[in-house]
Amino acid sequence: MTAPIDFRGEDLAPYANDFVCVDDCIVCQSKVTAEWASTPFPFRAIKCVDCGFVWMQTQPKRDSLQKYYSDYIGRRRISDPIKMKQRSVQYQDDKNFLQRFVRSGRILDVGCNGGFFLECLDNSFEKHGIEIDASAVKYAQQNYDFGVNVLCGDVLEARYPDGKFDVLVMRGTIEHVTRPIKVIERCSKLLKTGGLFYITATPNVDSLAAELFRDRWSLFHPVQNLWHFSPHTLSSICQSFGMTFVSSTFPYLGTAYENRRVDLELMLGEIVAKESNISSKRISPPFYESMMSIIFKKI
Repeated sequence: MTAPIDFRGEDLAPYANDFVCVDDCIVCQSKVTAEWASTPFPFRAIKCVDCGFVWMQTQPKRDSLQKYYSDYIGRRRISDPIKMKQRSVQYQDDKNFLQRFVRSGRILDVGCNGGFFLECLDNSFEKHGIEIDASAVKYAQQNYDFGVNVLCGDVLEARYPDGKFDVLVMRGTIEHVTRPIKVIERCSKLLKTGGLFYITATPNVDSLAAELFRDRWSLFHPVQNLWHFSPHTLSSICQSFGMTFVSSTFPYLGTAYENRRVDLELMLGEIVAKESNISSKRISPPFYESMMSIIFKKI
């Protein structure tokens, strides 16, 4: 029997026996790296010394990840009504930011889970989604009119024609996929010229909380979050596929996750502990810049 690998109360052992190693930076191809965070063996988080990109050097293979995300909607979404309520508020904020730049058109949500974000968008959009969790796809198909347009599968294998969509959304998705560069390239091809690529609800490794807490950053997870992007690294990748930066925002103030006084006290406490060389086990609170929303345009 495999010994448990505990990570914040979750046993990661089932996903640690069959993995691949990613040694070179996928953003700038540099081979010069350094350890970024302490992680349970065999997982290892490293940082590119040249461009600052952070990723899990050891990553579960596709079948293991498929197992992890099987019925993710049941284990991590609809089973937690408090988090569902928080997300529903955040969906509205994410929608409002997107709809400052586009109000209609054909939209594809890549990694759409149960279709929750698509549902909150205005009906002036023709809504499509793709998701690897079959349970989440079933939920969308049974609960929403646009469910007929929600497919189960990988966007890299889906038979959408190039130039089909006016908007591509990846909400809390790009950090999970095994081949993010290929996925971004595919998204660019699926967009019409002038179409928008919206990456949102995505951890920002250039944030203060990430730098202070590292492995105790609430958005760090050896299996869930394989890649840790920043506005700089995302812009670099998107530019290489003919997409230019439009706008960004860092949701925190005014969100359902904000508790300014408590969050600020925790952040200041961590700074003091670090400067005093005091060991800390605190997990980071929500904070400004920890999450990012960025819009690119295909040119």
